[in-house]
Parts: sequence; structure tokens; C-alpha cells
Amino acid sequence: MRNNNAKSGIITILPDGRGIINSTNDKFEKVFVSKVHLNGAFDQDEVKYTVQRSYHSSFKKAKIIQILKRKKNTFTGRVYNEGKNIFIIVSPNQSKNIKLIKYSRPITDFTVVKIDIVDWNERGPFAHGEINEVIAQPNDPLADHLYVVNKYVINGLLKVDSGFENFDLDGFISDQKDRIDYSLLNTFSIDPDDAQDFDDAISIKFQKDIYELIIHIADVTAFVDEGSSIDHVALQNSNSYYFPEKSYHMLPYELATKYCSLVPNEKRLAVSLYFELTSDGDVVSQQAHLSTIKNKNRMTYGQVNELLSKSENIQKHEDIFLLYEIHKKLKSKRLKEGALNLSGGESTFEFDHQGSPLKIIDKKQSVSHSMVEECMLLANKYAATLLSSKSLPIFRNHDMPSRRAFLKIESLISAFSDKPKNFNDFIGSIRSTKKRGVFSKLILKNLKRAEYSLTNKGHYGLSFDTYIHFTSPIRRYADLHCHRLLKNVLNNQKTPQIGSVDKIIKKINQNEQKAKNAENEYNRLKKIKYIKLNQEKIFSCTIESLSKKYILVNINEANFTATLSTSYLKHDRYRLARNKHALVGQFSNKTYKIGDELKVGINKIDMINQAVHVELSN
Repeated sequence: MRNNNAKSGIITILPDGRGIINSTNDKFEKVFVSKVHLNGAFDQDEVKYTVQRSYHSSFKKAKIIQILKRKKNTFTGRVYNEGKNIFIIVSPNQSKNIKLIKYSRPITDFTVVKIDIVDWNERGPFAHGEINEVIAQPNDPLADHLYVVNKYVINGLLKVDSGFENFDLDGFISDQKDRIDYSLLNTFSIDPDDAQDFDDAISIKFQKDIYELIIHIADVTAFVDEGSSIDHVALQNSNSYYFPEKSYHMLPYELATKYCSLVPNEKRLAVSLYFELTSDGDVVSQQAHLSTIKNKNRMTYGQVNELLSKSENIQKHEDIFLLYEIHKKLKSKRLKEGALNLSGGESTFEFDHQGSPLKIIDKKQSVSHSMVEECMLLANKYAATLLSSKSLPIFRNHDMPSRRAFLKIESLISAFSDKPKNFNDFIGSIRSTKKRGVFSKLILKNLKRAEYSLTNKGHYGLSFDTYIHFTSPIRRYADLHCHRLLKNVLNNQKTPQIGSVDKIIKKINQNEQKAKNAENEYNRLKKIKYIKLNQEKIFSCTIESLSKKYILVNINEANFTATLSTSYLKHDRYRLARNKHALVGQFSNKTYKIGDELKVGINKIDMINQAVHVELSN
């Protein structure tokens, strides 16, 4: 029977297993799909759906009634045996199981394989697949890495002959005209210890009560012509990927790490943004130039932090201390103007020789990192102002939260503070680092996602009216595109449009999300492995959210969200507070609140769905 109310669209599967459909009938319509209504849909499938009536939600909800077209038939997944059957899991909470056929040999659980779906068996419970390739055994130290890079097609990044193998770089730089020579300045860079490519460097001095700050950004466009094969590959990649085991560059390796990179003690081409600032951090003059520079001193974040800790270093490293002073003024002004200052949740790992995580380290923003960040924000903001008045850049937008989201955040703040506070004051008032991280995460969940667009909506998180990405052209295509526009402005040239900018924006938004998903899944796999290796321990946790059936807790040591069933709580009848920030026992009056710390033991580790279940410790 035909359903006249049915619509079609492309579904995106979220990490928790739910879906969002972007309608092809109405480009502004987005509808949510619960796990039970996916009807076997996988990520990016074209589906037919009906919108369900919803009286208690502001979001439209849908039910998928048919898969119109599968996005792909080849997947990277992991094996798990169930009785005499062998199944392949390609993502946590996948909506349709894949059963392996025509394979009679034993195969170990969690072997990484590439499979081809030979029959989707749309009306049946299982799709049928055949092994195309065995990628890694479960005990291979690189198994998690190979699973992620194959799943997200990072290993399949397009290759191109850059043509720069015997390139005369010195001659090329000498032939450049109409560039300011900044190579005699005391220029330095500050990067992570393991940095492979250097997008930016800094020069600074202070005279006549004015800071002269020059931010140099690698001139990638001098080597990558618009519309060239290298440019095409760069767009298909859209960004670089960095894993502990290996890096995958957006550009050919020799361009990313040698010719474009602002490596130490070598002349390089740059786009330099020149600023004059008062002692209070007010910009009184700003200009952009094409330039030639030499990075005289490549430093790491750790080295700069060490330098700043000793006052006797001031004379020898005056420029570092000048940058430290001006960065404090810039950051203070930005926060006063409404920029958010929330705690991050990134982690790094220490591994043994078998690739097992021995330690998980929370990434904290150090002073040296903040110094560089303020420079890059200043440069991006100026480039945005310059380009938006003379060109049509790709904006980096962070739209304001919805009214519903604002109310949820205000409810959270009012429930846990004595008097009204803004976001930053509230987070700053929390003394516990772990608790501060949990509340930052809850606020971030209610904010919209930053994205690229041709329409300027401003950047809410940074409190900037106009913002672009400009300072990382070696590893982000959006920056490379904006560099081309700026060079055209500086050379008084019109901007030629090769291809559609809309297509560029769609591609870089998609690939940015893919990169985040790949990083998140890699981290999740390593964290679960760490918890499994330490599953006999009692862990300290912080409550993140509550419902009648379960409590989500952050395992502090691993910065990993686990599930605690309310059936493990002290026997009582528990009531969820109206604001959903507390769970209260009706008879004992025992209360569990967001931010409370608990001691838990590991109850179950679900490697298939990448989940950890915990129970209260005695």
C-alpha cells in the first residue's frame, strides 16, 4: 500500500546509534530517528520515512519505512562469534547484524576484516557478507589503528605525485617578487614535541609603548595551484589526521613537512599579519603582507613553560616574555567580551610495546599553548574582517544556542549555584577539576556545532562577529581556500571561481565530522582497553546525567562515560527531579546529583558496542 505522506532523505547515524535524516524534499527539514525505528539503515543510506506525531518534543521524529539506496556495500569491521554463527560489527549499536557466509575456518573474536555485503536481505534479520580481506589479528599492536584508518578510509587518502622531488626551493624563493623580507627578524615557533608540520611562527618586539606582533603563516598557495591535481586531492582529504602510530597529511608528505612548512633555520614563504597593539591589548594598526621568513628558534610547549617559570630567563628570551604579557591582555579582553572558557576533555596515551594503554593523560591547556592560541585567534579574526569586506570567504560559524538550550543551561547553573552566574563564572567557581570537566561537557552538549558556511553567523563561543580559519593551511583546506582569497585581495585580482564553493563547503564539513568521529572512536577503543586491563580496580567516577533506569558516570581516571543501572543503587523507589539533575530515594531520601563522586567497580565490558557497565563499590 502506498504511503502518500512518506518523504525521502539521507540518514546520518550518530555515535549513540540514533539517526538524523536530512530531507531531500525540504532542505531545511531535519528529523530524528530512534534506534528502534532505523529499519536496518546504515550511515548515509538514502531512506524513505514518515514523520511521527510528537506532543512532548520540539524535535520532529521519524520512522524509516524503506531503504531506497545503500551508500556502500563494503565495510571495515570486527568479528564476533555467536554459537556456530560468525557476525561482523562495523559500528556500535548498528541497526542490522551482518552474518558472515562462505567462511568455514575458525576466526578469532575482534579480528579486523574488510567485508563485502552480498545480500542485504532487507526483509530478514541479517545482512549476508563475505570477507574481502583480513586486515589485522586482535593481538596486533596496530589493530585499533588499522581498524579506524580503514573504517574511515583514512588509509585510502588519495595519493598524487607532487612533482617536487628535485625541486629547487632556494631558487624558487629567490625568484619571488613583491614580498617583504622578514628573514632577519628573531622569529620563533611554539609547537607540540612531536609536531611534523609547522604552519605558523611569531615575531614580537616592544618599543615606544607599542607591541609589534607579526604572525607568519605558511604560504601553501605558492606551491598548490587552484584546480591542480594536488589541490583536488587536498580537497578530497580536507584535513590531516594525527594518530600516535602515524600521521596522514592533507598534502603530499614533502610539501606538508618540508617545502611549505616553516621549518627551523630555513627561508620559507609566508603570509604575514602585522599588528600594532597598546599595552592594554588594543589593536591600533593591522596589515597583511606576502613575505619571506626564517624560523630562528623552534620551541615546544614544554620548553616555553619551563622558560616562563624562571625570571632569570627574561633577558635571554625577551620575546617569549613579551608574548606572554600581551597574550594575557588579549585573552582577558576576549573573555570580558563574552567568549566561553570551558574545560576541555581531550586525552593522550602512554603505550607499552604491544600497543596497550598504560596511562591516560588529560590534556590541559598550558600557558604556552594559550599564548599561541591567542595569536592565531587574532590572525583569524583580522583575516575574516579583511576578506569579508572585499571577498566572499568560507566563514567559520558557531551559531547561538537555541532558546531551549539556553533554558537548559540556565536551569543547570541555577540548580548548582547560589546566585545567577554566566557560563565562565559558573565553571570557574567549581573547585574540583573532574567536576568542572563534567559541567563543561554538559554545557557544550547544549551548544550548536561549529561549521563552515558562505553565510556569516558569527562565532558564539569566541564572541566574534566574523571569523574564518586561516592559520593552518598545511592541514585544513578551509584555510588554504581563504589564503587564495587573501592573496587575490593583496594583488588586486578578482577571485576566479573554479567549481562551486558550496561543494567545497559541503565536502570540508563532511570530512571534518569524519575526522572527529575517527579520533573519538580511536580514543574510545583505547580507553576501553585501559579499563579492561584494570577491571579489578575500584574507580572514582563523577555523575554526568541521570534517568529513572540508569546513571551515566565519567570514569575519572580514563575520562570515559560508563553506565550505572539504578538497580545497583540501595533498594528504594527513586524519583527523578523535575530538572533531571537529581535522583531522590522516596523512603531513604538518598540523593544522587550531577557532579557527585561515586566509587564503582566494573560489572561488564561490552567490546562489541564499545560500552562499559559499572556497579557501586561496597
